Order: sequence, then C-alpha cells, then structure tokens
Amino acid sequence: MDSDLFGQAYDVLFPAVYRYVRLRVPAEETEDVTAEIMARIWKASGKFAGKSSLKTWALKIAANHVADYYRRRKQVTTVPLNEQPALIAGGPGLDDSVPEALLLGSVFARLPENQVAVMEFRLIEGLSARETAEVMGATPQAVDSLLYRAKQNFRRAWEQETASVL
Repeated sequence: MDSDLFGQAYDVLFPAVYRYVRLRVPAEETEDVTAEIMARIWKASGKFAGKSSLKTWALKIAANHVADYYRRRKQVTTVPLNEQPALIAGGPGLDDSVPEALLLGSVFARLPENQVAVMEFRLIEGLSARETAEVMGATPQAVDSLLYRAKQNFRRAWEQETASVL
C-alpha cells in the first residue's frame, strides 16, 4: 500500500482503532498503543488479501495487539470510571452529557468484556455479524447470541443503575 493510499485508510481506520484501544488500555497509554497498532497495520498492509473489509482486518490486528500488550505485562487493567466521560461522551466540556456518560460507564463496567466488545463492534462500529466474528474469533451465530445476551444484561444493569440514582 503506497503512502497516499495508507493516508486515506488511516483517516478511516484511526478513529475505530483508537476507540477500541481506549476501552481496553489505561488512558496514559492509549495514544502509544494506538500508534503501535497503526504501525503494525502499515507494515502488514501488503498482506491484506481483501477477504474481509479493511476495518475488520485492522480491528483484528488491534485485538491481537491489545492481547499481546497484556501478555507482556502479565496483568489486566480496567479503565477507571472517572475516565469514562471522555471515553463515552466524546470529550470534556459536554456539560449535560457527563452524568449520562458516568451512568453508561457504570453500566458497561458491569458487563463481561466480550459483551462490551460485541456491542462496540456491532452497534458502535457498525460491523456485520460475520465481520465481528472474524475480529472476535467466533462464529456469526455465536456473535448474534452474545449480542442478544449483552443487550439483555445491559438493559438489566441500566435499570438497576437508574433505579439507584432515582
């Protein structure tokens, strides 16, 4: 892939890769890890066979890199809830969105990682069940089933969180 073509791909891929990383690594390392992933994507771009979408292929590289990141450190770190407003609402300065973002962060913190991931890929990134299955290493049927359970668990957690707030 030449540099002009990669520049265009970068504009499309960076936001999705950044969101994926931001949900999974500590805030102070998000930019470095994202840069490492984008470099991996650039180096592997000649191997892209077109069997999936470019976004699916890049998110698979991101998923593998984040797994390697934690294997090297032998620890799993969660993103603290006080970092959630920028993550979910899109950034600081969104006055009305902050309480809602904190509530969403609290609800997502109650869900297993794979359920958060399937909701992110299917509902936020807009990947198909097949594309999500490729990224997660599952079948499309397993992805659909996981998404169904994730939505049920999200709904229950949301009801519990909002009941405790009111």
